[in-house]
Amino acid sequence: MILKNNLHIKEAQTEDIPALVVLLKQLFAIEKDFTFDYDKHARALKMLIEDEHCVVAVGFFEEELIAMLTMQTVISTAIGAKSGLIEDFVVDENYKHMGVGSHLLHYMKQQAHDKGFKRLQLVCDNFNENAQEFYSKKEFVKSNLTAWYLQTE
Repeated sequence: MILKNNLHIKEAQTEDIPALVVLLKQLFAIEKDFTFDYDKHARALKMLIEDEHCVVAVGFFEEELIAMLTMQTVISTAIGAKSGLIEDFVVDENYKHMGVGSHLLHYMKQQAHDKGFKRLQLVCDNFNENAQEFYSKKEFVKSNLTAWYLQTE
């Protein structure tokens, strides 16, 4: 486990984008639905960081950015309230299984609470068994729904 005082979690800044895109490259190597595109991902990260309805949390070990988690606001008619959509959750391969993801998720849960969100939701690659096990241990419940995508451009 990483010692908590060696891990610093905060909101991302635009200067963090190059390191965040490197983390996305690791994530997209696992997820079969997505193709890595540096410029596209950097553009989206800038939009997320600058949007007051989104949170991009990052984890630093000493001076190295080693983890990220993004959350966007969704209004859910099912629960009649705001929900946080987690989209990108990745810990650098060299720091997995050290408690980084747990600390990052705890930070994001507090952010969600502070914003008045009543639920967190996410999609997870069907083949990413490690992520599924992690979410299950963190009390996420698997939905009967399946994500579908339609490109509009």
